[in-house]
Amino acid sequence: MPALIRRLASGYRAYHETNRSLLEWIGVVGLIAYPLLYALRYTGKLPPLYDDLPFRAVATVCCLLMALRRWWPERLRDWYWGFSYFTVLYSLGFMLPFTLLHNRVATPSVANMVLSVVLIVLLTDWRNTIVMLLAGYALSIGAYWLTAADPRLPVDFLIWWVPVCAVLVAGGSISKYVEKRAELERLRRLYAGLAGSIAHEVRNPLLQMRHVLDAMDTLLAARRPGEPAQLTASQADALAHALGQGRAAVSRGLQAVAVTLQQLNPTAFDASRFRTLSAAQCVSKAVAEYAYDGQAQRASVHVQRQQDFLLRGDETTLVLVLFNLLKNALYYLPVMPQARVTVMVDGAARSIRVHDTGPGIPAERLARLFEEFHSAGKAEGTGLGLAFCKRAMDAFGGSIACRSEPGSFTEFTLQFPPATAASPADAAPAPVALAGKIVLVVDDQAFNRAAAAAEARALGAEVVEAEHGQQALDLLENGLRPAAILMDVNMPGLTGIETTGRLRSFPAETGAVPVIAITANLSPEVVEAARAAGVQEVLGKPIEPSRLAQVLGQVTGCAAASGLPLLAEPSADGESLLLNTARIDSFRRLDMLDELLTGALPEMQRLASAVRAAAAAGNRAAAEDALHALLGLAGEAGAQALHAACRRHYRVLLEHGLPADPAWTDELAGLAAATQEAVLGQYGPAAAAGQTSSHSLRV
Repeated sequence: MPALIRRLASGYRAYHETNRSLLEWIGVVGLIAYPLLYALRYTGKLPPLYDDLPFRAVATVCCLLMALRRWWPERLRDWYWGFSYFTVLYSLGFMLPFTLLHNRVATPSVANMVLSVVLIVLLTDWRNTIVMLLAGYALSIGAYWLTAADPRLPVDFLIWWVPVCAVLVAGGSISKYVEKRAELERLRRLYAGLAGSIAHEVRNPLLQMRHVLDAMDTLLAARRPGEPAQLTASQADALAHALGQGRAAVSRGLQAVAVTLQQLNPTAFDASRFRTLSAAQCVSKAVAEYAYDGQAQRASVHVQRQQDFLLRGDETTLVLVLFNLLKNALYYLPVMPQARVTVMVDGAARSIRVHDTGPGIPAERLARLFEEFHSAGKAEGTGLGLAFCKRAMDAFGGSIACRSEPGSFTEFTLQFPPATAASPADAAPAPVALAGKIVLVVDDQAFNRAAAAAEARALGAEVVEAEHGQQALDLLENGLRPAAILMDVNMPGLTGIETTGRLRSFPAETGAVPVIAITANLSPEVVEAARAAGVQEVLGKPIEPSRLAQVLGQVTGCAAASGLPLLAEPSADGESLLLNTARIDSFRRLDMLDELLTGALPEMQRLASAVRAAAAAGNRAAAEDALHALLGLAGEAGAQALHAACRRHYRVLLEHGLPADPAWTDELAGLAAATQEAVLGQYGPAAAAGQTSSHSLRV
């Protein structure tokens, strides 16, 4: 019996797991219907009926509580499933048959009985449907026999009700079965399309990688065993070419996976991330960054700019839309090498058109072209790409259309609504002229180092990274000649100030490399010590991109940028917001969300624990080091409230030593945990749909 109960409970919960709101809405219906139908008795249009007010009141209260599931206390939510099961059983399986028996099978009661069976079938799987009907009818007959003055079972009614009930249950079960099979078929098509798409897109890059590795192996195998590898200039060129092919193949595979996963994302697009964009710049970016299969594919794509125009949207999303259209246009190029693809920017029509001279699309397919799981003859496609494009254009307030002539051409048109001129906050970043310049980034914190490196790369620089001061000095001694160094101040071993002091003793060309110090402690003492060691400029954490661009432009003699987005600007609400969402959203621009989720968040937890452990042991130095690291990381990662708390406690620690009350470490640990939960909820893999913006997450 316990095993049966567990199986029934598991089946009931699984049935509602994908649509929990169904029980809530049925609760709302019952909350309205039970009192309303009782009130109709006083209109005089119904025959005298059994007064079931106490039973109806219990059912109404149960429906009310079932409808309020979202407001149940956290500690009681695990009981909701059992409570809702009782409510359905009592309100539909027991009460309505009980009332029917007391009403001697009056017409209104019979109608209620039919409705109760239909609703039970709707709300439960087939096993629980049978259990609820049998248990409810048995209980109602028993209660009727105990409460009626002259209990008489309506045998005639029961005889014909059994087959009617069986038909209703069987019909509902068959309907569910058919619906489930249709859903399984839909999922099968999705998985088959997804697997086929990924297999097709990743197979070629993997084969190319194998070819690259074979070529490298051939070059390296030319030497005799035990001898050092010595390559001729031509062999070195061939090796470099092979490595370039390998990188391109990997990029194609990763891009294919990214586009496919984006197509599968059913969530609405976040309009808060939209900004004013240049249509021509977006087209140029898409055409330049698309992962072509080879030079022949690249040569077949041409861009025509009749007149640029501004549009409102998200650059990454629009580029992915263009990737999809380019992928479709280039699909038949292997069998139609003469085909050409033209991407046109038409400012007068406020449109972007992707025109190809491929085989075209039959007229009967055009009507369903933007439906999910509909593919125009591509065996390994998911059938989701054009559906994604349509959702994206709808989110931008525009439209997408296709016209085609079989055997001649296919043309997709992206139509955009008018957009206002770009404001300073919307303007596209104007890069510093750092192309060909090397920037050395030195920071012991992996995430902070990655963020600084990403910003430098965004300005056109080539970046070399070092994890500590001694590693940076070794690189410089071995011939590295950077145009500038971004140097963290507080590092284990050699600090940034000590590293800079040693650097200044190097020979003139190396020793004169400009150093930009980066620190979470912008106290006058630290700034003065940094400048005394030979630092050109001191920047605070978190790094603000436009200021970094300005300083890099000054120390390298390159043109400074203007219009760069402010990444670290705190919100108007100040410390009351848990997250600086503007900063976290910028990690999308830097393609650093993975580093944030898998690197920065766990490291913040570790540092908060280290602060607590050091404070508990009375180790002020260890607590100061861990808190300083947490302060810098929290600011860099957009943990606004945690950064503010670290700054406050760090000041106290420097001026007065360790506080006697350990509550301050609990505050840091709590904020670190809350930050992780909020960031994962808003930006993690399961984020998604319909979740509240972190702008509303307050502490």
